[in-house]
Amino acid sequence: MSDRAWHRLVEAHARAEVPEAAAVPAHRPLAAILACSDARVPPSVVFDQPAGSLFVVRIAGNTAGDAALASLDYAVDQLGVDLIVVLGHTACGAVHAAASGECSGDLAPIVEPICRIARTRPDADVDEIVRLNVAGTIEALELHVGPVGVAARSGRLDLRGAVHDLRSGRLETVTIDPTHLPSSMEAS
Repeated sequence: MSDRAWHRLVEAHARAEVPEAAAVPAHRPLAAILACSDARVPPSVVFDQPAGSLFVVRIAGNTAGDAALASLDYAVDQLGVDLIVVLGHTACGAVHAAASGECSGDLAPIVEPICRIARTRPDADVDEIVRLNVAGTIEALELHVGPVGVAARSGRLDLRGAVHDLRSGRLETVTIDPTHLPSSMEAS
Protein backbone atom coordinates (compact mmCIF):
# COMPACT_ATOMS: atom_id res chain seq x y z
CA MET A 1 0.00 0.00 0.00
CA SER A 2 2.70 2.54 0.94
CA ASP A 3 4.69 1.60 -2.18
CA ARG A 4 1.71 2.63 -4.30
CA ALA A 5 1.42 5.96 -2.50
CA TRP A 6 5.15 6.62 -2.84
CA HIS A 7 5.08 5.84 -6.57
CA ARG A 8 2.07 8.14 -7.06
CA LEU A 9 4.00 10.95 -5.39
CA VAL A 10 7.16 10.33 -7.44
CA GLU A 11 5.17 10.16 -10.69
CA ALA A 12 3.31 13.37 -9.82
CA HIS A 13 6.60 15.08 -9.09
CA ALA A 14 7.97 14.00 -12.47
CA ARG A 15 4.92 15.58 -14.18
CA ALA A 16 5.10 18.80 -12.17
CA GLU A 17 6.85 21.87 -13.38
CA VAL A 18 10.08 21.92 -11.42
CA PRO A 19 11.89 25.27 -11.60
CA GLU A 20 15.41 25.32 -12.91
CA ALA A 21 18.07 26.32 -10.40
CA ALA A 22 18.16 29.87 -11.77
CA ALA A 23 14.38 30.20 -11.38
CA VAL A 24 14.15 29.21 -7.69
CA PRO A 25 11.99 31.80 -5.94
CA ALA A 26 13.61 33.96 -3.29
CA HIS A 27 12.92 32.96 0.29
CA ARG A 28 11.23 36.22 1.26
CA PRO A 29 7.82 35.07 2.46
CA LEU A 30 4.91 37.47 2.61
CA ALA A 31 3.73 35.82 5.84
CA ALA A 32 4.29 32.88 8.15
CA ILE A 33 1.41 30.50 8.71
CA LEU A 34 1.04 28.25 11.76
CA ALA A 35 -1.45 25.72 10.45
CA CYS A 36 -2.89 22.36 11.34
CA SER A 37 -1.24 19.47 9.54
CA ASP A 38 -4.59 18.25 8.16
CA ALA A 39 -4.03 17.41 4.48
CA ARG A 40 -7.32 19.08 3.52
CA VAL A 41 -6.08 22.54 4.53
CA PRO A 42 -2.88 23.37 2.60
CA PRO A 43 -2.07 27.04 3.37
CA SER A 44 -0.72 27.80 -0.11
CA VAL A 45 -4.04 26.65 -1.58
CA VAL A 46 -6.23 28.28 1.10
CA PHE A 47 -4.50 31.62 0.52
CA ASP A 48 -3.80 31.07 -3.23
CA GLN A 49 -0.07 31.75 -2.91
CA PRO A 50 2.79 30.54 -5.11
CA ALA A 51 5.93 28.81 -3.89
CA GLY A 52 8.18 31.07 -1.87
CA SER A 53 5.48 33.41 -0.57
CA LEU A 54 4.54 31.61 2.66
CA PHE A 55 6.68 30.27 5.49
CA VAL A 56 4.52 27.39 6.71
CA VAL A 57 4.74 25.57 10.03
CA ARG A 58 2.27 22.72 10.29
CA ILE A 59 1.41 20.77 13.41
CA ALA A 60 -1.78 18.95 14.35
CA GLY A 61 -4.08 21.37 16.14
CA ASN A 62 -1.95 24.41 15.10
CA THR A 63 -0.54 24.69 18.62
CA ALA A 64 2.57 26.69 19.49
CA GLY A 65 4.92 24.08 20.94
CA ASP A 66 8.68 24.53 21.16
CA ALA A 67 9.47 23.44 17.60
CA ALA A 68 6.71 25.61 16.10
CA LEU A 69 7.86 28.61 18.15
CA ALA A 70 11.49 28.11 17.11
CA SER A 71 10.47 27.92 13.45
CA LEU A 72 8.36 31.08 13.72
CA ASP A 73 11.17 32.85 15.61
CA TYR A 74 13.41 32.05 12.64
CA ALA A 75 10.85 33.44 10.20
CA VAL A 76 10.59 36.70 12.14
CA ASP A 77 14.25 37.09 13.09
CA GLN A 78 15.99 35.82 9.95
CA LEU A 79 13.45 36.28 7.16
CA GLY A 80 11.85 39.53 8.33
CA VAL A 81 8.30 38.18 8.37
CA ASP A 82 5.94 40.79 9.81
CA LEU A 83 2.70 38.78 9.69
CA ILE A 84 1.90 35.43 11.30
CA VAL A 85 -1.46 33.80 10.67
CA VAL A 86 -2.68 31.01 12.94
CA LEU A 87 -4.86 28.85 10.69
CA GLY A 88 -7.29 26.35 12.19
CA HIS A 89 -10.08 24.46 10.48
CA THR A 90 -13.48 23.05 11.29
CA ALA A 91 -13.79 19.40 12.34
CA CYS A 92 -10.16 19.32 13.56
CA GLY A 93 -9.12 15.88 14.79
CA ALA A 94 -6.67 17.22 17.38
CA VAL A 95 -9.36 19.48 18.81
CA HIS A 96 -11.85 16.61 18.80
CA ALA A 97 -9.32 14.48 20.73
CA ALA A 98 -8.83 17.24 23.31
CA ALA A 99 -12.56 17.85 23.62
CA SER A 100 -13.00 14.11 24.20
CA GLY A 101 -10.47 14.19 27.03
CA GLU A 102 -7.57 12.55 25.20
CA CYS A 103 -5.01 14.78 26.89
CA SER A 104 -2.18 12.41 27.78
CA GLY A 105 0.09 9.90 26.09
CA ASP A 106 1.51 10.48 22.64
CA LEU A 107 -0.89 13.33 21.86
CA ALA A 108 -0.10 15.35 25.00
CA PRO A 109 2.50 17.72 23.51
CA ILE A 110 0.04 18.75 20.82
CA VAL A 111 -3.30 18.69 22.59
CA GLU A 112 -2.53 19.93 26.11
CA PRO A 113 -3.08 23.62 25.22
CA ILE A 114 -6.37 22.63 23.57
CA CYS A 115 -7.30 20.46 26.56
CA ARG A 116 -6.92 23.48 28.87
CA ILE A 117 -9.43 25.33 26.71
CA ALA A 118 -11.80 22.34 26.54
CA ARG A 119 -11.71 21.94 30.34
CA THR A 120 -12.70 25.57 30.86
CA ARG A 121 -15.41 25.42 28.18
CA PRO A 122 -17.08 21.99 28.54
CA ASP A 123 -20.21 23.44 26.89
CA ALA A 124 -18.37 24.31 23.67
CA ASP A 125 -18.60 22.18 20.55
CA VAL A 126 -15.51 21.17 18.55
CA ASP A 127 -15.74 24.05 16.08
CA GLU A 128 -16.08 26.60 18.89
CA ILE A 129 -13.00 25.10 20.57
CA VAL A 130 -11.22 25.34 17.20
CA ARG A 131 -11.82 29.12 17.25
CA LEU A 132 -10.82 29.40 20.91
CA ASN A 133 -7.68 27.40 20.17
CA VAL A 134 -6.71 29.75 17.33
CA ALA A 135 -7.20 32.72 19.69
CA GLY A 136 -5.25 30.94 22.44
CA THR A 137 -2.39 30.21 20.07
CA ILE A 138 -2.28 33.87 19.03
CA GLU A 139 -2.10 34.83 22.69
CA ALA A 140 0.71 32.30 23.28
CA LEU A 141 2.66 33.79 20.35
CA GLU A 142 2.22 37.29 21.74
CA LEU A 143 3.42 36.19 25.19
CA HIS A 144 6.40 34.18 23.83
CA VAL A 145 9.76 35.44 25.13
CA GLY A 146 11.52 34.92 21.78
CA PRO A 147 11.60 37.08 18.64
CA VAL A 148 7.92 36.42 17.81
CA GLY A 149 6.67 37.75 21.14
CA VAL A 150 9.12 40.63 21.25
CA ALA A 151 8.16 41.73 17.73
CA ALA A 152 4.44 41.32 18.40
CA ARG A 153 4.53 43.32 21.63
CA SER A 154 6.56 46.09 19.98
CA GLY A 155 4.11 46.36 17.08
CA ARG A 156 6.59 45.11 14.43
CA LEU A 157 4.66 41.85 13.94
CA ASP A 158 0.98 41.42 13.20
CA LEU A 159 -0.68 38.28 14.57
CA ARG A 160 -3.91 37.16 12.89
CA GLY A 161 -6.17 34.18 13.25
CA ALA A 162 -8.49 32.38 10.87
CA VAL A 163 -10.52 29.19 10.61
CA HIS A 164 -10.99 27.45 7.28
CA ASP A 165 -14.44 25.87 7.04
CA LEU A 166 -14.02 22.48 5.39
CA ARG A 167 -17.64 22.36 4.25
CA SER A 168 -17.99 25.82 2.70
CA GLY A 169 -14.35 26.59 1.90
CA ARG A 170 -14.78 30.00 3.54
CA LEU A 171 -12.27 31.65 5.82
CA GLU A 172 -13.50 33.06 9.14
CA THR A 173 -11.38 35.68 10.91
CA VAL A 174 -10.74 34.95 14.58
CA THR A 175 -9.96 37.59 17.17
CA ILE A 176 -8.84 37.19 20.76
CA ASP A 177 -11.53 37.52 23.39
CA PRO A 178 -9.60 37.21 26.66
CA THR A 179 -12.80 36.58 28.64
CA HIS A 180 -13.23 33.24 26.86
CA LEU A 181 -9.66 31.98 27.25
CA PRO A 182 -8.40 29.96 30.20
CA SER A 183 -6.39 32.01 32.67
CA SER A 184 -3.70 29.32 32.55
CA MET A 185 -2.50 30.18 29.01
CA GLU A 186 1.24 30.35 29.57
CA ALA A 187 4.02 32.09 27.71
CA SER A 188 6.60 29.82 26.16
